[in-house]
Amino acid sequence: MTAHRMVFAGSSKKDIGKLDRVTRQRIARKLQYFLEQEDPLVYARQLAHSNIGSYRFRVGHYRIVFDIDGHTLQVLSIKHRKDVYKS
Repeated sequence: MTAHRMVFAGSSKKDIGKLDRVTRQRIARKLQYFLEQEDPLVYARQLAHSNIGSYRFRVGHYRIVFDIDGHTLQVLSIKHRKDVYKS
């Protein structure tokens, strides 16, 4: 089994910093779970318009938009579902 790693890019660090503690912990647990899986893309959806990213995870009302390069997931955005797709 090959381990995947995660890199927070751009404004995603600010996005997660704006969330309350409980939501941050929930997102962190789910991301850790996804990364421990053989193929984390099983839990992701491919985005139709890749101008904000290629894939997204769903964690409750929040969406984690990311790109993948080999075994590295580059987190681009973590926002509420009502705001994530707005340009």
